[in-house]
Amino acid sequence: MEKFVKELFTEEILKKTASLYGLTKEELKPVGGFENYIYGFDKEEKSYIARISHSSHRTIDEVKSEMDFLYYLARNGANVSMPIYTLRNQLVEQIDCRDGSYFIVCAFTKAEGEAPSRQSATDKLYYNYGKTIGMFHRLTKDYKESEGIKRRFTWDEDLIIKNAHRYLPKEDEIILKRLNEVVASIKEIETHKDNFGLIHTDVHFGNFFVKDDQLTVFDFDDCAYHYFASDIAIALYYLIYMVKAEEQYDLANRLMANFMKGYLEENNLPKKDYLTIPFFLKLRELILYIVIHRTLNVKENRFAQVFINRYRDRIINNIPLIDLDFEKYYI
Repeated sequence: MEKFVKELFTEEILKKTASLYGLTKEELKPVGGFENYIYGFDKEEKSYIARISHSSHRTIDEVKSEMDFLYYLARNGANVSMPIYTLRNQLVEQIDCRDGSYFIVCAFTKAEGEAPSRQSATDKLYYNYGKTIGMFHRLTKDYKESEGIKRRFTWDEDLIIKNAHRYLPKEDEIILKRLNEVVASIKEIETHKDNFGLIHTDVHFGNFFVKDDQLTVFDFDDCAYHYFASDIAIALYYLIYMVKAEEQYDLANRLMANFMKGYLEENNLPKKDYLTIPFFLKLRELILYIVIHRTLNVKENRFAQVFINRYRDRIINNIPLIDLDFEKYYI
């Protein structure tokens, strides 16, 4: 969260947010957030999550397009947290700030279950993980924006990619070069209905809860038109990127063997497109490197230091995240 946004986020903004759902600001309980403010609340014996975004991060049209896609998935049986209406019968509301910018408010049913972990994950969970994302991809092939909803942005229009040069220090010009190379390589992949569409783009362990090995996915804030292979790469990337090198292969092998079985039961992703996963692993590595420099104090933050020390040279030298025979999981 950028400093100027924190200064704009006053008690008055929180009070107005609460009133949209018939609450007092004391009934909103902070539960985290990285690029948005996230609060939990209870109403009529049910639990919900409110999200407050600043217009420097997303425009109101972008949030409306996110809600439209989320509602479409929910109506078609996908395992997602449902958006809920405000007292004014709106899914998305705007609260103006003193500087001419604004905050955007929306809320969702709280997902049942608990956050998964590497230690608690079962083969069935990994299978359902793939099945859930496969269903998203199958459904998105027929998605059309509702009347009045603007088309969501495409992956390469994301501000992290467009503004990368602003966030990286001068000594990281080579990192920017590697980003441009990977983006150019991905753009050479032909897009078609079976490999490209509006997807979540960030379905890692932090963005779904699990109950009885069934997933409920939330946080569609980064949804974009993107290659389906990217969602598979994200699942793999965040599972293994910070574990010990000697543990990565077994963990990756277990995930992919079960994940792809579930995925391919739900969606037909051509093998040629599936095998592009390494491009998207590298893209995520670069994006996370940039986000760390944009958001954290790299000289003081322990996670930032560990990540940079581990991956900077690997990025510069084009070393893959993991040496995995992806073809054997496509069955």
